[in-house]
Order: sequence, then C-alpha cells, then structure tokens
Amino acid sequence: MSKAKMNQEERIFGHGAEELRGEGVGKWAPGSREGLKKLSPLEEYPSEVPEIAAKSSDDVEDGREVGEAGGSAADSSHGGKGAGAAEPPIDEDMLSPVQRLVLERTEEAAGLTISMLMNKAEAWKAGVVMVTLGERLAGELMKRLSDFEIEEVTQAIGGLEQVGAEDRRRVTEEFQQRLIDGEYSIKGGTDFARAALERAVGPRKAGDILEQVSRKFSSGFYMLKNVEADQIAPFISYEHPQTIALILSQLDPGKASGILARLPEQMQADVAYRIATMENITPAIIKQIEESLESSLRDILGGNQDVGGPKVVADMLNMTGSSTEKNVLDRMDGQDPEVAEAVRNEMFIFEDIGKLTDREIQTLMRDVDQKDLVIALKAASNDLKDKVLGNMSEKVRTFITEEMEFLGPMRLSEVAEVQLRIVQQVRQLEEQGQITIVRGDADDTFV
Repeated sequence: MSKAKMNQEERIFGHGAEELRGEGVGKWAPGSREGLKKLSPLEEYPSEVPEIAAKSSDDVEDGREVGEAGGSAADSSHGGKGAGAAEPPIDEDMLSPVQRLVLERTEEAAGLTISMLMNKAEAWKAGVVMVTLGERLAGELMKRLSDFEIEEVTQAIGGLEQVGAEDRRRVTEEFQQRLIDGEYSIKGGTDFARAALERAVGPRKAGDILEQVSRKFSSGFYMLKNVEADQIAPFISYEHPQTIALILSQLDPGKASGILARLPEQMQADVAYRIATMENITPAIIKQIEESLESSLRDILGGNQDVGGPKVVADMLNMTGSSTEKNVLDRMDGQDPEVAEAVRNEMFIFEDIGKLTDREIQTLMRDVDQKDLVIALKAASNDLKDKVLGNMSEKVRTFITEEMEFLGPMRLSEVAEVQLRIVQQVRQLEEQGQITIVRGDADDTFV
C-alpha cells in the first residue's frame, strides 16, 4: 500500500488505521471500533466510499488525546479535545456519495437497514453497509434501532467473512439506490408506540396498554397462529376436549377449522359443542391449561375473556367441508338441539342471501311470504335490497318497494325474527339441493 494511502488512513482513523488492515472479522461491539478494526482485509478501499474524517474515542486514553507522534495533547502545541468533549463536526468533503446521502436521510437509512435485517437473505448486507459507512454514521443509525435490531446488526457484522472490494461496492451502491428510491421502512416499534400513547392518554394509561399488548403477542395462542394446522392437531389431540375447545376458540376461524378437521372424528362434535357452550374462563383454569400444554398462555391471565359461543363454531364450520359440518351438527343435534340450531343460525345470516346466484334468489323468492320480505328488507343493506329487488318482476318490485315505504317503525328483534325465518327457508332449500350456500372464500366458488 502506498505511503500516501497510509497517511490518508492515519488522518482518518488515527493510530488505529493500521489495524484496519488486519486479518479476519471480529464481533462488532456497539459504540467501539472493533468491528472496523477487524474488517476483512481490503488492500485498497473503494475510492468512492472513504471513511469519515473524525478521530475515534479510542484515540483518547486516560483523559488525554494521543497526538500524531504518540505524545499527549497536554504536551502538544497543537492543542486538542479533552476526554468527554464533543466530536468535531463531520467533514462532508471527505464523504462518499452514499455517506452524504445517509447523513442527509438518517431516519430513512435506519428504516432501510431494519428492512434488510428483517430479511434473512439480506441481513449480511446490513452488516457490510454499517462497516462501510464508518463508525460515526453507523453509530447514528444504531441510535435509531431497538436493542433487538442492534443485536441483529451486531450478529450480521460479526458473521461477515472476507468481503471483497467489488462485493462491498455492489452492496453499497444497492443500498444507495434503494434509499434514493424511497425503499425503506417507517420506523415504528414499541418506543414510537409509547411516545404516541403517552401524548394521547398519559404515561400511566400508556403503560397499561403496552403491557396488555406485550402479553398478547407473547402468548401461546398468538404463537400457535404461526404453526401449521397439521402440526397442531396431533399435538393437542391427546388433551381434554375442553382444553382443545379453549385453544381453538382463540384462533382465527380458518386455522381453527383446519385443526378441527384433523382431530379424530369422534372428538370433533364434542369439541365444537364445548366451544359453542363456553362462556367466561377464569385465570385459574387458564393456568391449569397452560401447565397442561407446557405453553405460556399469558394473554388472558389478567382477567376473564369471552372465548366461545355459537358464532365461533359457525365461523369454523363455514371454513370446513360439508362432510365435517354435517358430522359435527348431527352429533350436536343429539347432544343439545338448541345449541346446534344456534350454530346453524350463525352459519348463514340474512345478509348472506346476497351471495346466492340470481337464479337461487328467484327460487327463494317463490317460497318467501311477501309480507315477511317487506319486513326483512326494511333493515337490510342497500346492496342486498338491490340484488333481491333486481330478481323480481317489475310489478312485484313496485309492490315491495311501496310497502317498505309505508311500513311503520318496528322493533329490531321483530325484524330479526322474520329474517331468521327466511334464513331457515334458505337452509331447507339447500337440503333439497335447490340452492348452494357459499362457504369459505366465495371468490373460489363460481368462475
């Protein structure tokens, strides 16, 4: 390496510059220069990415600045900064284009770094960028990262093996272009949430809210959402049906239905019935289930929570095939007909008539009493009204519309009763094979 190049590095990094040419990659210690000192050897640093012209705090020993000749600042006529003094401003003339861009858009650069860390395939690039930017700019980015994100970038830097100048240049140029293109994450996280909440509701209430959120996202129920149904079903199938019912009631209908369908057939109806009849669960019972599953179900330990009901079972069965649905409801009929009927009533509601085809609506209208239809449509959405009325003759449509206009106020419970009567007629037509009730994703039913 030329003497001029070595002098440039001495001017940039102080006496530690020679260590930059050492072998191997060491673990990055946030706030120090170890990650830079043990950077993989590069005989020539890319000229377009020079380091920042600023001395490191490592050049300060025992409260005295080490001079170029090795003497202390106190003995030097040049003077200098004492221990703890502010670092000199960054000399922008010494910066590369990417360093200058990061200096101007530090928040955005931190967001892009976070995005890279979240992608396992790109995490190493974040390490390269941090080392390339130099300790001062890297430190500015780290100030905007959470402790977890700092750990991640530390591992990324510490895990770097030899990185050639070409790879370093390529990664740096990619980072610069993505930053220019606005490809970065908006920095959020707990710190942002706390600050915003404290401004909105005060520190004490903000703390309570964040504690509840923390319990929810660290709960066993939440973690189960990221596990495949065919992995969960064998694991919980040996548990008591009441335990399984509680677990399924906490999952979204799609995941719960997948697990229910994979349970032993003789267990499916029992579990569904227990969910439908489940009310409030006390923390003590939750604790017993937690120990049984060897899982941390902390999200509901703070108090009782509504965990079941016919609607939960209905949502689950709507996502299953007709054979599973029939098996569950038939067995539930034998156990408790009222609960089974309540589940059926939740599985297809009046507004779901809008999912029927035009021909099916016309078939239904032939069986529905016109007086019932007037009352039922009175509280229906405009979309449903338009679809139903659009499948009638002009004469009948005019009659229904006029009757709705002249219909006086009615109790909502009375309207719901009439709508339920029509829903039951829909189910009867399905049993007769005259219509098909759409379950699950309606977009996949007709093409």
